[in-house]
Amino acid sequence: MRVLCLVLLRVLWALPTWAFLSDMNVHPMPVAPPSLPAAGSTATDPTFGTTILRVTDSGDSPSYCINDYSNEPPLNINNTKIRAICNVGYKRFKVWDFNAATMTLSNGRIQANPPPGLREYEAQWSRISPNKFYAVGLKALYEITIPDGAGTTWTNTLIRDFGADFVGSYITQMSLSDNEDVFAFHYVNSNGVGTGYMVYKRSTDTILLNVSDEGTINEVEIDKSGRYLVSLKANATKDLHVWDLHGTPSRTTVDDLLWFSHRAIGNGFVATGCNTRRLCMRNLATPNSVTFLLPRDSWSYATQQDHFAMPGSNDAWMVGTRFHINGGSVVKAFDNEIVFIATDGSSQVRRIAHHWSIVIDNNYDAQPRASVSRDGNFIAFTSNWGNSSGRRDLYLVRVHPAAKIDTVPPLPPANLSIQ
Repeated sequence: MRVLCLVLLRVLWALPTWAFLSDMNVHPMPVAPPSLPAAGSTATDPTFGTTILRVTDSGDSPSYCINDYSNEPPLNINNTKIRAICNVGYKRFKVWDFNAATMTLSNGRIQANPPPGLREYEAQWSRISPNKFYAVGLKALYEITIPDGAGTTWTNTLIRDFGADFVGSYITQMSLSDNEDVFAFHYVNSNGVGTGYMVYKRSTDTILLNVSDEGTINEVEIDKSGRYLVSLKANATKDLHVWDLHGTPSRTTVDDLLWFSHRAIGNGFVATGCNTRRLCMRNLATPNSVTFLLPRDSWSYATQQDHFAMPGSNDAWMVGTRFHINGGSVVKAFDNEIVFIATDGSSQVRRIAHHWSIVIDNNYDAQPRASVSRDGNFIAFTSNWGNSSGRRDLYLVRVHPAAKIDTVPPLPPANLSIQ
């Protein structure tokens, strides 16, 4: 009996003091969100028990500070800096030093010397250096280095000016490979219409792809490997292509039934909604073959929309953010929720938090657009915190790691005697 007790104690000691929810039940939201914290303070999600840090408030912008899109992680490569996109006359990249252990911020600052026309709200952190990010301005691509400390004069390094490579006014929606060698973006004319797109390889200073004959472009994105490009036309035409850039570039058209817009792009893979609002994972080499990720009818439906992100170089999990397009409450599992979803088709989930952002008329500005840190330990999202007409701010939730049980047998007991 005493040996059994020792075994049980060892198992219990190995368990964390909490465990995230991994079921598929409906978890209604409380009537009201937790009390709104000030920037730098935290709240506890009443349903999932996670810690949520409010990153910004009116002291950072009179109107809003947000995460602009799910494929733009607010945390740098080692979680020592965090950024928000704040409206201070126009959208600016504001960065703080971040202590991940204590979830505290310091040295909030905005660049004093940005290059002309820098699209700061589309900036991407370096995948290699904690003090660098990449952004485009007018027709040029820049690498920008943030010095340690509170300085606001940053180093701008021009990678290339593409003014001679396309006809248009500016380039936009830059994405990059994990080795920071391949960059993609589309270009826009003077009427604000996307007329083409381009893929550039830095190490050889060559343009791998330049397409200007497909009509109006919505967006393009390179995968983490730098081999595959997703191109999406505008006006919801379901005209979607995947380019393989290895050797001579070749293009595959995605079938209408498997069409996607919101997505999380990994290393040769993409996780998306598909097939009448199901979730699926597909190899970009064969984008018309999919693996469904959750049982039918367990994800999105007519009143719901979503965004996706995928952390780091490990494509084992995607982050889904689901929201009601007209302010509705929780009806099914995952409504108004941020959740990790396994990408292997095993239907595993790790449910993180309610995002508390109320979206009316599918208003893009209020959509939470969650993004995840490279190590998967933090998720940042935009929220109006239960007030559809309230200000929007950036919030950060700490992800509890998976609960584990110690399965290593204990050492045989010694010096025991029956009393």
